[in-house]
Amino acid sequence: MPESRTQRFRGRSPPDRDDEWAVSTVARRTTNRDGAAVCAATGETVSLSEPHFYVTLVCESEYRFDPAEYDHLVVAKGALGELDDWLEGGE
Repeated sequence: MPESRTQRFRGRSPPDRDDEWAVSTVARRTTNRDGAAVCAATGETVSLSEPHFYVTLVCESEYRFDPAEYDHLVVAKGALGELDDWLEGGE
């Protein structure tokens, strides 16, 4: 069985974040609203109404009653290889 996108990237830390931040999920997404975002891996502009990947980052708290922090990145549809290379820079 092939490895899922989330399994492939889960736990890896982006190079522009502290080591406490890690990829939680990678989901394919489109939205029905206008707008654009910058691809974290390539720097190109991604239309949010077109298919792209939505990468959820999590920073777990070391304290039991302190909630985790979450952030999100947008990655262009064909840029999972570039995402892989970009995350390698963070390890």
